Amino acid sequence: MNAQGSDPDPPILQTARMTFRPFTADDFGLLAELHRDPEVGRYMGGVWDDAKIAAVLDDFVSEHARRGHSKWCVHTREGVFVGRAGLSLWRATDEFELGYAFRPEFWGQGLATEAARAVAAWAFANTEAPYLIAFTEPQNYGSQRVLERIGMVRQADRDMGFATPSAFFRMERPAR
Repeated sequence: MNAQGSDPDPPILQTARMTFRPFTADDFGLLAELHRDPEVGRYMGGVWDDAKIAAVLDDFVSEHARRGHSKWCVHTREGVFVGRAGLSLWRATDEFELGYAFRPEFWGQGLATEAARAVAAWAFANTEAPYLIAFTEPQNYGSQRVLERIGMVRQADRDMGFATPSAFFRMERPAR
C-alpha cells in the first residue's frame, strides 16, 4: 500500500482536479506531447523541436532543484497528463513569472484558471515575491481571460524577447 503520506515524491501542489509535481529528466515524452501539438504551438512560438524541448525540460528540472519551484508537470487526479503550470524566474527581468500550457483537449474546462489561481496562491505563500507577472501572445484571448479571472491586471504590452510585444499582466502580493 502506498498511502499519500508515504509517497517519496508527494505533489508540490494539489487542487480539486489536479496534482502538480516537479518535472524529471524522464518527462521528455510528456513535454514533447504538449509542445509538438500545433494548437499549443499557435500561441507559443510554433511547434518545438527536440532540442528546445530538452533544453526547456532541463531548465525546469534545474530551476526546481535550485529554487524549489519552476513549471511543474500537471496531471488530473486520475493521473492523466494535462500539461504544465508553475512559477519560474523570468531571467531577462528577474521577475517571478506565472505560466501554464495545457493540452487542447483540456481547454475550456476551467483547469487553466484553477491551476493559475493555485500557483499564484502557492507563490505568495512560499516565496517573498512582491508581485507576479504573466504574459501571453497578444491574440491569445483565452489565456488573457484566465489571468484576469485570477486577479492579474493588464499592463501596457511589453517586449518579453519574442517577435512582437506580449500582452503583459501583473499581480501584487495580497495584503497580509
